[in-house]
Amino acid sequence: MGLAADSSYALLDRLSSSRASRRQTINILFLGFHPDAVDPILSLIRSGRMAPRGRQVQSREDLLAALSERGWDLLFCGTLEDGHDFPAATAVSLLQGREKDIPVIQLSHDTSQDAQLQAYKDGIAALLPAQPGELLLHVMLQQLQALEDRRRLRQSEAMLEVAERHFHEQVSQSRTPIAYLTDGQIIFVNDSLVELMGVSKSYELIGTELDQLILPEHRQKVADMLHAFSDQHRPIDTSLPLELTRPDNSMFKAQVQFQTCRYQGQPALSMNITPEQFSEEANAAVHRDDDPLTGLKNGSYLIQRLDDTAQHALAGGHDAQLFYIRLDQYEDLLATHGQEATNGLIRLIAERLDKAFYDPHLVCRFEDDSFAIIFRHPNTDESLKVARKLARQIAGLKLQHAQTTVSTSASVGVVSITDSAPPASELLHRARKAADELTDGNGCVLYQPPATLHPQNDSEAVKRVLTAISDRRLKLMFQPIVPLEADTETHNYEVLVRLLDENGETLAPNFFLTSIEQSDVMVKMDRWVLEHGLQQLREENDKGTKNRLFINLAGRSLHSNSLLTWFQSQLKELQVPPDQIVFQLSESDAAASLAQARRFSELASKLGCRFCLKHFGSSPNSQHVLRQLQIDYVKLDGAYIQDLESGDITVEQLHSQLLVAIERGATIIAPLVENTRVISKLFRCGIQLIQGYYLQPPRENMDYDYFQG
Repeated sequence: MGLAADSSYALLDRLSSSRASRRQTINILFLGFHPDAVDPILSLIRSGRMAPRGRQVQSREDLLAALSERGWDLLFCGTLEDGHDFPAATAVSLLQGREKDIPVIQLSHDTSQDAQLQAYKDGIAALLPAQPGELLLHVMLQQLQALEDRRRLRQSEAMLEVAERHFHEQVSQSRTPIAYLTDGQIIFVNDSLVELMGVSKSYELIGTELDQLILPEHRQKVADMLHAFSDQHRPIDTSLPLELTRPDNSMFKAQVQFQTCRYQGQPALSMNITPEQFSEEANAAVHRDDDPLTGLKNGSYLIQRLDDTAQHALAGGHDAQLFYIRLDQYEDLLATHGQEATNGLIRLIAERLDKAFYDPHLVCRFEDDSFAIIFRHPNTDESLKVARKLARQIAGLKLQHAQTTVSTSASVGVVSITDSAPPASELLHRARKAADELTDGNGCVLYQPPATLHPQNDSEAVKRVLTAISDRRLKLMFQPIVPLEADTETHNYEVLVRLLDENGETLAPNFFLTSIEQSDVMVKMDRWVLEHGLQQLREENDKGTKNRLFINLAGRSLHSNSLLTWFQSQLKELQVPPDQIVFQLSESDAAASLAQARRFSELASKLGCRFCLKHFGSSPNSQHVLRQLQIDYVKLDGAYIQDLESGDITVEQLHSQLLVAIERGATIIAPLVENTRVISKLFRCGIQLIQGYYLQPPRENMDYDYFQG
């Protein structure tokens, strides 16, 4: 069928690279295929780190038997070869009759417009040519993603129903008088409201119009709120002071909280009634949403309002923005100036924010070191201008305290809240992630969702890198790797590559490396880095400075038979000692091509070079991979450093993880060291070298002062 072209395998490799390293099992039924036509499809899927489980069926009875045995993810219908008489439309009808959600993909010799239209009418997910090639991969992955989304939606609906049932039980037993409304009419009351309204049974209130319970002068503002809920589909969470009338015509004043909810699976409004005698408690409850230091609303209140804003945006036409503002020097302020001065600066920042943003915007102090703003403006570009100005204003604030000046800068993460907005927790996560991109702080970043990989984008990225190599628009950066104990004569640096755009501006590595990492252009990139790294080493050696370079290799380079031969000739030509080069390979790349990685490490060792396994501990097979290779250095996965600092793992646990590496005599490196607090723990774990922005960010020159380091 021509499905297993080399380009198809490369495409699926790229498409699946965004998935987790775990193998995804896909259960597939094949209907109307010759056995020889199934194998190429299965091989194609296996090459994408997925584990296909295929079964052929040839009749209605075969299909029914398969459906009763297990769940299936896809049904592929072939071209009805060898007199097969079970068309795809019949299979779709059978699936629908048994309420089986299995996408059907049909391969056919006829893909005319009429055939396409009929296929969609029959419920077939996609009609493709009999030899679809790469098109099949795109459609298959798209259908699997849509199927996963539908399954998650059904799970969410089931969980929502359970949550609603539990919530309703709590409402029924609540001491707070509560009613549910739809279209301004009461559809449920709890016993507390029955007692408050002076009736004997709940049915005496069911069906009552809300207007019958409130004074005429209050009816218009309540009607406006009900209109916003029922006609404009806006989420409601508001409190109104009302005077209510009982059936016996007695009246009482109360604070009435209206909130959007669900009742028996349908949208409704809950009405929580707090009579006047409990108003002091109600006021206290309101103040529980205030931050005691700044007087702004707190994080709990923000999450409530953020959920409301996201719900409102889902209806369309109500876009807004979330600003997450993290103070860059918060910990340093505490350590240097103390709590009182830090609190004073936070109050000063809060005052500036409170003056700058007014209704309908909302300013909150989210956490000790952060603020958040719901900025109700639909235009993202204009909002970014506001966020940038905000960062500049915060950096410009100065507090005089005890004859010193206290100030800080801020990192602002911006997230758009649109008609596809996720819940509040995810919005906050995205905003934090955007702020984290500002490694040096003092600015703002708009959150960008991960881009879907398309072959044309990958092709453009490959061309861009090849052009940059020929135009000499790549440059090397160097980050020191520093000993924890005694200094050595040889200074270690990791080599990092940066791409310059046409204007000479540096692009972030992820902007181009992610798109080409599965391409053979990475081998060309590795050669460029090795060649120019050796040239700079030669220059440093001529100055009398002995440096050692850790140079990263792509997994593709392991398969290059000529790379080490070429590199040996470069060493001889430039007269660079081989022990000044350390080849650095990711554990995941080594595990994926273990035989090639073992061969490469052995040949590199014979050449006199050294070898480093990075991201160690990121997979369950770490110890096995380590034992298979000729290793001189082991660089921990950065997550261990964060876990050690946070207390999620102990020194003893990390030391146990490193025992095999220590026993093999490997030098252990800890990356991503961002402060001094964790260094003593790293030393106790047996780690000899550290690397991170705390020491020095990547720079164009190998100029770290090791004597002072």
